[in-house]
Amino acid sequence: MFRWITRFALVLLGAASADAREATVATWNLGWHLSQDQAATWIAKCSAPFAKNAQTGLWEPAAAGTPGWELKWGRDAPILWDIGNWPPCDVFQSNFDVVPVTAAAYEKRADQVRLLLADKVKADIIAFQEVSGEQAIRDVLPDGGKDYLVWSFDGFKIQRLGFAWRKELGPASLCAEETTISLPQFAPKDQVRPGLSLGLTIGGKKLRLLNVHLKSSCVTPVEAEPGNPRGALAGDDPACQVLQQQVSPLEAWIETAGDESDYLIILGDFNRAIWHELHRDEQVRTDGSDPVGPLASPVSVNSLIEEINDGKPVSSKLTVLEEHCPLDASTQAACVTAENPEDKAAWRASTKTLAGVNSLGCRNPVGLDHIVLGPGLTAGQAAVKVPLGRQGRTLPANQTHPNPLLALSDHCPLAAVVHFPD
Repeated sequence: MFRWITRFALVLLGAASADAREATVATWNLGWHLSQDQAATWIAKCSAPFAKNAQTGLWEPAAAGTPGWELKWGRDAPILWDIGNWPPCDVFQSNFDVVPVTAAAYEKRADQVRLLLADKVKADIIAFQEVSGEQAIRDVLPDGGKDYLVWSFDGFKIQRLGFAWRKELGPASLCAEETTISLPQFAPKDQVRPGLSLGLTIGGKKLRLLNVHLKSSCVTPVEAEPGNPRGALAGDDPACQVLQQQVSPLEAWIETAGDESDYLIILGDFNRAIWHELHRDEQVRTDGSDPVGPLASPVSVNSLIEEINDGKPVSSKLTVLEEHCPLDASTQAACVTAENPEDKAAWRASTKTLAGVNSLGCRNPVGLDHIVLGPGLTAGQAAVKVPLGRQGRTLPANQTHPNPLLALSDHCPLAAVVHFPD
């Protein structure tokens, strides 16, 4: 028998028996997180001047002009910038104003992330999203990651995925980029993030984990309304149309991995409030057909989770862990409402409450990040959100504090104690 359990899990999830076979797993989107060396280069790029090219209309690096921090950034901003390799300069904001970053501030943020992981998350296996690579992960692991093995990749774009797991779990039997999820049929600039799979051996059994960061901006069907398809997965919103195309390769991976392994965990930033899908009385496929079997064009799906979790084959049957916010009674009540809101107004109000510094503190508090278990695995309690509180906000520098205070992330960590069969 073996036992992996943390003080955080014992306090928030309840004590387990001494002979339980279990591990704490967590997922955390670190929000454009760079290694310290890369951060220094990024800060220099954003501190450098830009000037507007009269012919192209683009702001371009120049010998003199406006620092990058002072430009108006956005998805379609007219700025000559390689966003595939460098974060935009507006990652850290206070009251919607860009906060210039210093190397000292970025190092302090890394220290705070490290302490949160060590003191409150204490996971045995951590799936990271929006990290630039292995060194970016090691920079924030306790003791420089000496007790962890780490896997990430260098290709694709700057928003990469990574895993860290305790050395006592042994080396990986498999580490792979799952490129089908990135939609390789698209032009490179339009491809979305791939998945990242990890294989471990637990008690002589094969465990497969898939770390995902799916297409953003198609968050919830609660948003959709007449004349505004935002959030409707089967609608004509451009972001939802991209996410729609990720459903089939995601389901294919789950079914294959379920057949080839003993245990299965899918976790990460789904960018989709899948509990909203489960709470809605809506047919899974637009033509009303059975979600079992291949999805044939032009049929679309209304529910990502119900399409990929159709129960066939049995080895791919999934359990979505509920997400609790056990900071206090009001936070937990807001968490329940956010997962099953009566309408869009209730969803937005509960999310705003949870994002407050006296609550979870992260701008995207619940609904996007999920932990999903395959057959045979259980969690005695729900997954829990680890609050950032005031560490989820960014404050600009001032005369008293020459360095800004940087938010740890716009997401809070999500952790769960997973039980393995004896």
